[in-house]
Amino acid sequence: MTTQFEFRLMGASAPDGELEADQLIAIVASLKEIATKIRRVETDAERVGRAPKRTQRVAKLTIGLAPGSTSVLARRTGTGDALDFDLADEQAFDEKFADLVESIGLDQRPTWVGDSLSLAAAELTAALQQAAPEVEFKVAGQVRRRFKTEKVHRETWRAASTHSPDSITFAGRLYAVNLNTHRLQVQDDVGNQVALPRVLNDAAVSKLIGTYVTVKGSPEFDARGRLTHIRSAEIIAAPDPLGGSGVPDAVSLEEILASATGVEPGGIEGLTDAEFDSFFEAMGL
Repeated sequence: MTTQFEFRLMGASAPDGELEADQLIAIVASLKEIATKIRRVETDAERVGRAPKRTQRVAKLTIGLAPGSTSVLARRTGTGDALDFDLADEQAFDEKFADLVESIGLDQRPTWVGDSLSLAAAELTAALQQAAPEVEFKVAGQVRRRFKTEKVHRETWRAASTHSPDSITFAGRLYAVNLNTHRLQVQDDVGNQVALPRVLNDAAVSKLIGTYVTVKGSPEFDARGRLTHIRSAEIIAAPDPLGGSGVPDAVSLEEILASATGVEPGGIEGLTDAEFDSFFEAMGL
C-alpha cells in the first residue's frame, strides 16, 4: 500500500522540474521530521530513542522531483505483507500527515498537534516560503489545499507552553557530529549538550569547531523540560570565558628577590659606613 503526497511549487525561481539544493534539503528534512513525529504518535512509540521496526515501516518516505512548476513528491511506502493493525496505523498516519499540511495552508494549528510536532511544522512552513510563492498540495493525485506562502506564518506553530520561548541563546563549545547531514552540537561548561540539526551553513562555521560560540534559534525541549535541540541555528564566534587568562609564566628567583622589600645590599639607608660597622660590632657580628 503506497500513498503519495505532492507539493507543487508554483512560481519557483528554479527551472521547471528543478529546485535549489538548499531549498530541497530544507523541505525534505522537515518532511522527514514531521513523518517521524507523527509515526511515533500513531504507533505509540517512545518519544526518544530509536524507533522500533514497526514504527519505521509506517512512515518510510521516498522523495522525488517532477516537472510541472516543479513538484516535490513524498511517497510513503508500506509493505505488502503488513497485518491489519499495521494498515490501520498507515491510514492514521496518512490522515494526520495530510491534515497537518492542510493546516499549514489554512494557517491554523490543530489542537492535537503537540509542541514537538509544531516545531517541525514551523520548519516546513519556512521551507515552503523560501521555495515558492504558492503551493498546491495533493494526496494520491487529489488536490487538498492550495495556498500562498506569504499568507502563512511560522509563528502560528509556536509552542503552546508558556515555558517554551520562541527563541533562545546558548553559549558553549561547538562540535561536529556529521557534516554530511549538516548536524552540529554545542556543549556548555557544565556538560549540557544540545543538538543543532540541519545547519545549512555548517561549512562556513566549521572553522569555529572546538571554539566557544553563541547559538541563537528555536528551542526544543524534552518531556522533562530539558533543552535538547536548537533549530534554525545562527552560530557566531564568542570570546573565551576565561578572557585569555591562565597560569602565568614562571618567575625567576632573582626577579622575586629584586621586587621584594627589605635591606638593600651595600648598606642601610640613613647610616654611614662607620655607623653601620659600629652597629654590627655591638651585635657581636
